[in-house]
Amino acid sequence: MIRINLLPQTGKSARLAGPSGSSQLWAGIYLFATVVWGIGLAVLYLSFQSTLEEKQEANRTLDADIQRLETKSARLEEVRSQLEASRQLQEVVAELNRARTGPTRLMLELSKVLSSGPRSGPTIDPERLEQLRHDNPHAGFNPGWDVHRLWLTSFTENNRDCTIRGTGRSNEDVAEFLRRLALSDLFETVTLQRTQSQANSDVGLDFINFELACKVRY
Repeated sequence: MIRINLLPQTGKSARLAGPSGSSQLWAGIYLFATVVWGIGLAVLYLSFQSTLEEKQEANRTLDADIQRLETKSARLEEVRSQLEASRQLQEVVAELNRARTGPTRLMLELSKVLSSGPRSGPTIDPERLEQLRHDNPHAGFNPGWDVHRLWLTSFTENNRDCTIRGTGRSNEDVAEFLRRLALSDLFETVTLQRTQSQANSDVGLDFINFELACKVRY
């Protein structure tokens, strides 16, 4: 027959039951703390994982942007190379055209320099000529010069460096020719190299042989 003691335990039996209840309480506390700690770690892990995924996605987007920029940059360099090749080709064509038409234009300019009349004289911008005359009344050229007082005996050009030889009736005629060449848009760095007086016994007159150097622009 089973008996149940409903009376409070005293003495040795009560002391034996006390520690067991306390252990169960602490075990429950530890279990609860462990569960809370685990939940906190899980939340923290999920938060870090979300942040990591966001950063990885941002990195992937940045890598894609970099690749697009590199592709555009490569195409830009290709276009620049094509433009540079086209520009060089244009310069070559322009240089060939100048070499083809330049000598003809140069001879026409010399003809104008050694011509008289309202449209004769060197090719020069009218405003530039007016400014030169304003700064120095003696600048410019003499439109009334008798061009028959000077003639050319030789003209040579090598890589746009020219040497001109000729004869004039006087030093002033040679000086007028130099002034006209120096004013011309087609000539530059006009320098008188030498002059030499020569008597012509056939006509009984003295002449001035000259040689000058210059550069041509065309």
